[in-house]
Amino acid sequence: MNIRTVFDRSLRACLACAACFLAFGAQGPAQTRRERFDVVIISGSSAGVGAALGAGRMGASVALIEDTPVLGGMLANGISNIDAYSLESLSGVFDEFRLRVQEHYRPIMASDPIFRTRMRMPRHVDGRSRAANDAEAGGRWEPHVADEIFKDMVAKVPKITVFYNRWPTGVIKQGNRVIAVNTDDARGDRKTFFGKVVIDATHEGDIAAWAGAAYRVGREARSPLEPHAGDIYFFDGTGEIMDGGGQQDRAVASYGLRLTIQHYSDRRDSSHILQTPPPGYDKSKYEHSAYDAAITMPHGKAEMNANPIGNEIQEINWEWPEAAREQRRRLYEVYKNRALGFLYYLQHERGRTDLGLPKDEFTDNGNVPYRVFVREARRIVGVKTMTEADINPFLNGRGWIPPVREDAIAIGHYPIDSKPVRSKTDFSRPDKGAGDFYIVNVTTPFQAPFGAIVPEKIDGLLVPAALSATHVAFSSIRMDPTWTVLGQAAGVAAALSARLNRNVRSVPVEQIQRELLKQKCKLMFYWDLPADHPAFAAVEWLSVRNAVAGYPDRLFRPDQSLTRAEMAALLVKAFQLWPSVSDVHFTDVAPTHWAFREIETLFDNRALAAFGISPRWPEAGAYDPARDEGFAASKRSGEFLPARPVLWKELAETLWAIRKPHDEGEDPSSWIRSVLRGSMFGAPYAGRNFPAGAVVTRGEACALVASLSDNGAN
Repeated sequence: MNIRTVFDRSLRACLACAACFLAFGAQGPAQTRRERFDVVIISGSSAGVGAALGAGRMGASVALIEDTPVLGGMLANGISNIDAYSLESLSGVFDEFRLRVQEHYRPIMASDPIFRTRMRMPRHVDGRSRAANDAEAGGRWEPHVADEIFKDMVAKVPKITVFYNRWPTGVIKQGNRVIAVNTDDARGDRKTFFGKVVIDATHEGDIAAWAGAAYRVGREARSPLEPHAGDIYFFDGTGEIMDGGGQQDRAVASYGLRLTIQHYSDRRDSSHILQTPPPGYDKSKYEHSAYDAAITMPHGKAEMNANPIGNEIQEINWEWPEAAREQRRRLYEVYKNRALGFLYYLQHERGRTDLGLPKDEFTDNGNVPYRVFVREARRIVGVKTMTEADINPFLNGRGWIPPVREDAIAIGHYPIDSKPVRSKTDFSRPDKGAGDFYIVNVTTPFQAPFGAIVPEKIDGLLVPAALSATHVAFSSIRMDPTWTVLGQAAGVAAALSARLNRNVRSVPVEQIQRELLKQKCKLMFYWDLPADHPAFAAVEWLSVRNAVAGYPDRLFRPDQSLTRAEMAALLVKAFQLWPSVSDVHFTDVAPTHWAFREIETLFDNRALAAFGISPRWPEAGAYDPARDEGFAASKRSGEFLPARPVLWKELAETLWAIRKPHDEGEDPSSWIRSVLRGSMFGAPYAGRNFPAGAVVTRGEACALVASLSDNGAN
């Protein structure tokens, strides 16, 4: 790979091994305690919490190591709203979190104005996608509430042990496999955590880098699948590329400390006013900011998210991805002073004496967050790499629906949101600075493949946060709703690896997907398929196998009647019947009909008897030379009525013709119930009745077909 920012693998491997030796060897066996778990997770980020819950709920023993006193990463450190463009894209642990937020604030929804406020964010031209962060839907929270919810979710899984205020110092490898992580804390209590699988949930990808995994830092060059890559200036107001040559560089999108700001109503109380500016204060750094500290969360609080000018700093963060812990701590102080300086400016230069730090947030840290928002740092080189074309479907196609990824483990939905990589200094132009762009209207819900979290060369390790993606793709993927379910998928894969005693990279993705569906994680996006729908798992399972599809508007319509044409397409694809087209047999199914091939395939397989369609050749009787010696035109079989709804008796008999999985004379309704009972895909329907003359819905058909393919001989 001709990217300067991918380090030489052999040199990096040597450095990583040396670092591991120093970290482990210098501590000495007498000073270092050892702990053993099935899964060791570094960082209690959103991805880390998702991983812990994904693995722990499967019965794996989990060590979750977090270097602060809170869980949830940025969700408990200043990011106070859902970064997604649809509630329908949320699933798994993150959607559980959202619902817990909603329940937590329900008692004050009638009295707190934030629950009647609609935030202003660009709507999508598709008419449905929009920022899904309304407070009444659980879309906004206070940092301490996020921490409390995540801790409670983790506490309910006894197999998870959390180690707070502890950080990694190195890794131990056995050959090419990561087997343990060395850690330390402020007391010098050194511990080595051995795991059957290690999950690097850090934003920086530290564990992966120390283990010798190849990675990228910076921006790739512009290319056919990456028209917004490299050096670029963009104006969001008109959606235009202004200039920039697209050259590759080491530039990193800006970081910042996300202060939570309290609105104080009592102007007589000045205890919240900063009396002195922080070190390095310069009011000229803030003069071009339009930030107004509008209330964005419950209890009169605001999130300090001012870009490009305000609480963030560009350029000094370029060293952060590969910096040592102490260097990052020094940079943290710089970012803290920039954010506090902005608050001081608002109070003293703009007269906002109603603003101050909240007294109930980060109470042991001066009421400021524990961590800087690291949007992007290292990105591993994985088995698969996501590009802009995965988020912007028009680069490879001509519609809103991108090609299906059969190895999908998560979905996401957010615009491509790249922040400035250099300070904004030229105010004669409308852009927000070099590298900034917010691309909304050509983005779409996307799938993330398992290979993106698997390092290309290192075993025993998964990387769900600093995953394998280009800078442009990462600018959409890097949202906590997506990170959380990517972490959950990593946890599931790790637990399966431990259970099967198998290298995690070789765990069958089908097994990972089955467990993810059990944990209510989405693998395919539909606007109308919530995780509590009885057909959810079946439709998702068949969709990622290209056995069934929704409509061009990305609706599946699971409760709509199944048509004969849709039945043909479903059965041929689900059971992988060989295409067989011998003639145009039906007067109402022309070769241009979308399901022509599938209907003709069922005809050639003699599977349409339930619809009164039987082979006609026996009618001809014996060979007649006068009739049969030449090339007489074939006679059609009449109408098929492809748009007519399918009845249960018709579906059962068609399946019997294809699969023959029944006893002669068996009642279709009893057979259907027995098939559904035997599979996770059909279980939600197993208690229902299926009258032979009743119409089948699309969702019900998927449940039966998925159950048959799951059960084999049932």
